[in-house]
Amino acid sequence: MNNTASSARLPLTVNFHFIRACNFRCKYCYATFTDSVESNPRGLLPHDDLLAIVRQLARRFTKITFAGGEPTLYRRLPELFAAAKAEGALVNLVTNGSRIDAAWLADNAHHLDLLTLSADSAAEATMAAIGRADSAGTALSPDHYIGLARAARLAGIEVKLNTVVTTLNAEDDMVAFVRDLAPSRWKLLQAAPVAGQNDAHIALLTPSRERFDRYVTRHEDALAFSGIRIVPEPVEVIRGSYVMVDPLGRFFDSATGRHRYSRPILGIGVDTSWAEVAFDEGKFLARGGAADFTGAAYVA
Repeated sequence: MNNTASSARLPLTVNFHFIRACNFRCKYCYATFTDSVESNPRGLLPHDDLLAIVRQLARRFTKITFAGGEPTLYRRLPELFAAAKAEGALVNLVTNGSRIDAAWLADNAHHLDLLTLSADSAAEATMAAIGRADSAGTALSPDHYIGLARAARLAGIEVKLNTVVTTLNAEDDMVAFVRDLAPSRWKLLQAAPVAGQNDAHIALLTPSRERFDRYVTRHEDALAFSGIRIVPEPVEVIRGSYVMVDPLGRFFDSATGRHRYSRPILGIGVDTSWAEVAFDEGKFLARGGAADFTGAAYVA
């Protein structure tokens, strides 16, 4: 895609990784931002700066996905949701689900369109081995995720599920869990090496493409008539197909296998900053990135 400046809303979803902190330690995590610790020791911009960035993004993109780190660690997160909604953007939250409950979802439903839960296995021991657990090594139960999904739907929030496929969960059977959770979309991501982000463990965690494809096919066959849209994303599809902003308020991409950052949005504006990173619109469309936009809301 040619990232040229325009005054019209960009019909894309942008992932705002506004917080570096996380209460889990997923060993494959590509968004540790350890390469920017010196310039942002706190891992979080001042609240007024976050609001300003959210407003600029919401004026230009159709949907903002709040990600991290773990976004719900930030107590003023609902204010960021409200700022995005006030500008007319859809709001999506990607969370490990550890710090929200039915009451939280009901309280925030008027600002939250989509809830994306991150869960890699229906086996708590496997989740703990992957690092999707707290500092004591305790993972959340399948029932916890299913309860959150039901509470979200009851509050009028669409539910999605993200699963990262690694060598530790590639033989898992997630069929019963996914049926019970009943997301509208289940995204399957092959654990992706990103230099400088997940070097310590990723070589042992990235499954072969053949093994990843078997995981996808096995679950596609079993869930063929469930109404759940399964979206597989191998490494080559992931790279360059996301629009992302880091905790310093810079666009970044991993098209080359490592993060490349723009200058900060607050300094030069959304369009100029976005033009400084790579984005492949063809990959974005091929992986179903426009599926949340209906009718005239997305124009390629």
